[in-house]
Amino acid sequence: MSKVSTRTLVINALMIALVFLITFLPFLHIPSPVVQGYFNIGDAVIMITAMLLGRKSGFVAGAFGSALADLVLGSFVFVPVTFVVKGLEGYMVGLIANKSNNDTTSVIRRLLSLAAGVLVMASGYFMLELSVVRFLDENLALTVIITELPGNLVQGVVSAVLAYVFITIINRTNVIYKLK
Repeated sequence: MSKVSTRTLVINALMIALVFLITFLPFLHIPSPVVQGYFNIGDAVIMITAMLLGRKSGFVAGAFGSALADLVLGSFVFVPVTFVVKGLEGYMVGLIANKSNNDTTSVIRRLLSLAAGVLVMASGYFMLELSVVRFLDENLALTVIITELPGNLVQGVVSAVLAYVFITIINRTNVIYKLK
């Protein structure tokens, strides 16, 4: 088992807190009329974390920050779903964005990683929400299929655009090399 530096722990804790805050703050999330979910831009922070710090930090920030927000906001049934989906989203973005050393400035790599993150998040929620909702209420499952997938796609795309703009600006300041 490799040692994790205090610096890495602190940065990951800060990113978990930032994902939580951006997801949790009332003026930054819109409740969903169908299930206990909500529209938010916390995915942008997950994507930024993954691109800046890598797949492991992306997973940690996405899984713990988002699941904590669900827990505090009362979306208890979605806490495990969110943990898995948002963690995988962060992991996938980090994996693709940081495929080789010093390649995080590649526009194509950034766009591919963000697209993968959106697809992982939207399809993950689609499959897991459908399973959970079908278990709780068979009649509500069709409504979830019709309404939740487009909302998750929009949330993902909006977050990806925000992350892309932020990462583009950050790359021009060389902050990325100071964080690693």
